[in-house]
Amino acid sequence: KKSKAFTASWKKYTTEITGYEIQYSRNKNFKSSNKTIKITKTKTTSTTVMKLKAKKKYYVRIRTYKKVNGTKYYSNWSKYKSVTTKK
Repeated sequence: KKSKAFTASWKKYTTEITGYEIQYSRNKNFKSSNKTIKITKTKTTSTTVMKLKAKKKYYVRIRTYKKVNGTKYYSNWSKYKSVTTKK
């Protein structure tokens, strides 16, 4: 965790994929006010999410996707992790 930010990191997926989607929310059920970040470089294994509210808890999850003939196929979401931002 960082000041008004957090860094998400994950293990590199070994099979052929097109990219990753990282989703974070203040709600652990991800029912409302979700933000999604798309990572298109498959060699990337971390990203920093900035400009968040201080001293708030966020929930983060990730999934992979593969694009075939213009259609995206998604994996299941990972289990969420929680992080609290600093001031």
